Amino acid sequence: MVQVFDLKAKEKNSRLASCSQEIPCNIPSSYKISPETVEKVREVVNEDVSDTVALLKALSDPIRVQVLKALHAADLCVCVLVELMDCEYSKLSYHLKLLKEAGLIDCKKDGNFLIYYLTGLGEKRVGNIIR
Repeated sequence: MVQVFDLKAKEKNSRLASCSQEIPCNIPSSYKISPETVEKVREVVNEDVSDTVALLKALSDPIRVQVLKALHAADLCVCVLVELMDCEYSKLSYHLKLLKEAGLIDCKKDGNFLIYYLTGLGEKRVGNIIR
């Protein structure tokens, strides 16, 4: 039998959820949890987490973390990153693309050079990483 929370239940302990026919749930009736907590958790698990996933993906590779730390030190041309990180340009380009898609870095053209820099979000996240 599927149990449901009665959000209007007025039992001795009104802070505890009880089951009725209003909101379906499979939470055992022996586990006491307030309806407010259930709703709060329901809202949290239904939030869009795609930005967080993209951020965590961007931070999940050592090369990308090294790039972020390097850009924290200074805005840099790709040529400097390729040289100092001993990384193929095509490989670095892929990592830069992921960091850019996550909103952590951006670039500007300076003559013949692309200069990469941390965005506001990138500065904030790198600040958390290098502490």
